[in-house]
Amino acid sequence: MNVLWRFLPVVLAIGAGSLLLAACGDGEEGLDADEYFRQLDDIEEGIKAGIGGLEEESEGVIGEDAKATQDYVDGYQDIVGQAINDMKALDPPGEARDAHDEFVAALSNMLPMWEALSEQLADVETTSEVQELLVGTGTEAQWVEASQRFADACSELQGVADEKGIDVSLDCE
Repeated sequence: MNVLWRFLPVVLAIGAGSLLLAACGDGEEGLDADEYFRQLDDIEEGIKAGIGGLEEESEGVIGEDAKATQDYVDGYQDIVGQAINDMKALDPPGEARDAHDEFVAALSNMLPMWEALSEQLADVETTSEVQELLVGTGTEAQWVEASQRFADACSELQGVADEKGIDVSLDCE
C-alpha cells in the first residue's frame, strides 16, 4: 500500500496534464477556419486602405519626383511589413497551415526587393533617373518570379477558403 501512495502524485500529475492538454488543444489545430480567414481578410483590408492612402498622396508624382517615389516605396514597405508581422501572428487551422506559411514566405520574399529599390531611389535626383530606375533595373525577371510565387500562394490559400465554403476574396492578382 505504501508503494501506491508514492506513485499517486505522479499518476495525478499525468492525469491533470492530460486534461490540461485536452482543454487547451495541442497547438496543431490553430484558429477556427472561419475566424482565421476573417482575421486574414481584416489584414488585407488594412493593406488596401494603407496603399490606397499612399496612392492618393502620391497621385501624379510616382516616377516623376524622386523623393515622392521613395516616400511611396518606403510607405509601401512599412504597410506590407506590418501585414507580414500580423500574418505571422495568426495561428492558421491545420488545413490552411502550409498554404498560410507559403503565402507569408512569398510576401516576405518581396520585401528585400522593395528595400533595394528604396536604397537605389535615395541616389537619384532627376525624373529621368527615377524613370530609368523604375523601368530599367534589370531585375524585372526577379519581380515577375516573386509576384508569381505570391499569386500562386494566394490562390492556394483562396482554394482552402473555397473548399471550406468561406466567403473571402484574397485578391490574388
